[in-house]
Amino acid sequence: MSKAQIITKYQTQIQEILAQNHLQLFEINWIYEHETNVLQILAENSDSSVTNVEFDNLIAANEAISVLLDDDTDLTEPYVLEVASAGAERQVKNKEVLINNINKYFFLKTSTSYEGVSEFNATLNTYNPSTEEFTFSFFLKGKPKKAILKFTEIIFIRFAIKF
Repeated sequence: MSKAQIITKYQTQIQEILAQNHLQLFEINWIYEHETNVLQILAENSDSSVTNVEFDNLIAANEAISVLLDDDTDLTEPYVLEVASAGAERQVKNKEVLINNINKYFFLKTSTSYEGVSEFNATLNTYNPSTEEFTFSFFLKGKPKKAILKFTEIIFIRFAIKF
């Protein structure tokens, strides 16, 4: 079975199972790893302001999804089911996640260059709902800088770990 077939047939049910366990779907992958097919379901918290995913929620979701898939006769080839966290440095896919994560640290690629730099790590300081702009602070060559960006000006953004 392909990733597209799994998404078509099961995505809604998988999302419901994840929601029952305070999770939301981040991504579904069908990969071949170590001579085994792996159905990888990556999840994050339903409440995007909570960054750590509870392991018990992942286990419960894994068990429920496993029961769902075990009844399918179309899944004839062996596979391993993996329900996991999308990770600490997961990509931010929508503006609502950013809005709920003020004061968090991110890696950004922007359409705007700041002194020749369009990729940087920064802290999200504020969101202005009237202008729909995010204010990020970062250091460039040891000097503090601010970037004011609309979500559409961000080419790529993910959570980052600050060392």
